[in-house]
Amino acid sequence: MKIRRMSHGDFELMSKWLHTKEVLEFFGDPDAPPSARQIHEKYGPRIDGTVAVEPYITETAGKPFAFMQCYRLMDEDYRSYGYSIEETIYGIDQFIGEPELFGKGYGTRMVTEFLSFIFNERGAEAVTVDPELTNPRAIRCYEKCGFQKIKKIDGERKWLMEIERGRWAETF
Repeated sequence: MKIRRMSHGDFELMSKWLHTKEVLEFFGDPDAPPSARQIHEKYGPRIDGTVAVEPYITETAGKPFAFMQCYRLMDEDYRSYGYSIEETIYGIDQFIGEPELFGKGYGTRMVTEFLSFIFNERGAEAVTVDPELTNPRAIRCYEKCGFQKIKKIDGERKWLMEIERGRWAETF
């Protein structure tokens, strides 16, 4: 498995994935998939580094199959989640874009490898995810990776889940 930085050459791939019913169920709006222009406008600045969200593509056997991104939490998230602004807390988001790979362990493996990168290369003290309560597949994946449910957020629609560096180091 390889995790690489997303490039401008990945826009067509992202468009395909962001028009997939199974992806849009939890990542985007199923009633309004993004246009090619919207994908360029959202992910172009991230690729170029002008927005502080780092986008990545995950491959297996040389074939792209997933999107991942990481970012330092925004100040308002630090406050609402109960973190000190002095802490280095990252958030991550991801999806598998190829539905035939769901339920086969790819998610757990890619999240585990991504956590290694974030803890070791970005110096995070903790990493958060916020899956929807209605997404048990993602919640199970995150729990396998060592995340713990902290509290419900976004009008009780999502779980704030967290893994601290020490817990990750003990687990992996």
